[in-house]
Amino acid sequence: MPTSPRADLPLTWTSPVGQRAPHGRVRYRGPLAAEDRALQLHLGFDGSGPPFTVVALEREDDDCWSAEIPDTDGRILLDGAVAAGDDWDNNGGANYRLWLDVDPVDAHVHARSPGAEPMGFDALRMALASGGMTHGLVSWQDNGFVDQVAAGVSWLTRLVWVSPGGPGPDDVRRRLADGAVGLKLHPSFDEFPADSPGLDPVLQVAAEAGVPVTVHTAPGPSDPDLIRRLAERFPQVPFVLYHTFLGPPEGRRRAARHAQQLANLYLETSWCRSAEVLRLIDEVGADRVLFGSDAAVDGPVHFVRSPPNIEMVENYNESLLTLARQLPPETTRALLAENTRRLFRLPGTGRPQAGPETAGSVAALFADALAQAERVVEQVGRDQRALPTPCAQWNVQALVGHLVATARRAARAAQGRSVSAVPQVDEVDGRGRARFAAAAGRARQAWREAAPADVAAPWGVLPAPVALSGFVLELVAHTHDLAVSTGRVDLLDDRLATAALRLAERLLPATLRAAGTAVADPLPAPPDADGYGRLSAFLGRAPR
Repeated sequence: MPTSPRADLPLTWTSPVGQRAPHGRVRYRGPLAAEDRALQLHLGFDGSGPPFTVVALEREDDDCWSAEIPDTDGRILLDGAVAAGDDWDNNGGANYRLWLDVDPVDAHVHARSPGAEPMGFDALRMALASGGMTHGLVSWQDNGFVDQVAAGVSWLTRLVWVSPGGPGPDDVRRRLADGAVGLKLHPSFDEFPADSPGLDPVLQVAAEAGVPVTVHTAPGPSDPDLIRRLAERFPQVPFVLYHTFLGPPEGRRRAARHAQQLANLYLETSWCRSAEVLRLIDEVGADRVLFGSDAAVDGPVHFVRSPPNIEMVENYNESLLTLARQLPPETTRALLAENTRRLFRLPGTGRPQAGPETAGSVAALFADALAQAERVVEQVGRDQRALPTPCAQWNVQALVGHLVATARRAARAAQGRSVSAVPQVDEVDGRGRARFAAAAGRARQAWREAAPADVAAPWGVLPAPVALSGFVLELVAHTHDLAVSTGRVDLLDDRLATAALRLAERLLPATLRAAGTAVADPLPAPPDADGYGRLSAFLGRAPR
């Protein structure tokens, strides 16, 4: 089981979507990263075979390697492996895949053990990397194991597995407050009819929290007709039909008709070949179909299996490449990423603004603020460390050090330890990326495990949600400063600025501000100011 506070996919883009053509940069942190020898990235384009393009990787100061990918203009995706002399990292035989115009999300994955066997965590990591998936919604009957395996892993988000036998409403509420984004039902596995009234208490929790419910669909207790009854009983809850229907084609036609008639039914495509996915999109619309794979039921080669594992006709990589070639780009993005991100409120395209801040929602904001800061810190170049920032007393390196210190203080507060032992600016010595990633992982874990009533924060002893709100505000405001200084405001989520402004209005009203404090009197915001502009103005700083 992974114990690191951060377990990233080994090969990832550092260039955001929209900046990968005609060139983009990638980062490698896989098993060959510790080698002293030169590393090379061998690339094929859009599923092509040899001869491959060979790109030299450059060692970074955080023990990772990076490279610029040449001539991507007009391509859909890249397949690759890394070599150090005669030694290769080909992702356990599955190779790596990177999509150019989308960061795909797999809406249906499982992990039930630590290793590389089918449905093992290592198998899941290798499978998703071979399909170019940047995120997965993970579930298994053992919710405790899923909690552990996903802790600190940036590319997994949890669902809560439920049945009429448990867990109960209070446990479900706790797990949703702790970062899970929806529920998972498997009537066939747990042997109950999908429309069982015994589900109503936990479905009411889903309705109150505004989260989707995913449901295995197959003949018998998981039939789409039964799931339709659930959707009619809870019209405010989105229901996702996993597999659409795992059985004869007539079941998928019934599932599609139900989705046409009920706006809260969505279809997911695991084990559907590309021709069926095209049919589903045509029947219910491009915004109601989510890509999923059921990884890693077939182990590390789940996406590239030969003979093919989707109806013995295609494997997932073949199917996805076929779809990307036939669908308009905006439909491909909706299928592979945007629909799932929007529905499950994942960071990225289409995430709605946060609602009122409860303890659970503040914890979610804190996790998102850490993730945003991590993205911006990771892009700081060596030649940018001495640049000035909107914080006149700090250059870029010092501002990164302050973000590290903020994350460390947040972790100590959750643990009931003194925050005064951490200086306002941590010495990062050119290793800001690694230092912040480690501090962010510890802070996430500390607040995930903590349940204190009061917290000794830098601003005094406060109720835990209030103290955590202060750390959210600190992270969001100073991440914005860092992004402005390094020219990476494209990495900022305006939703976080809006949420931070609401927090600031409660924590820092103008009547409580005094001369000489860190926060000046509010300034008028320009009429066209975005969320960060309005936040800056409220904090007494000229919007940038």
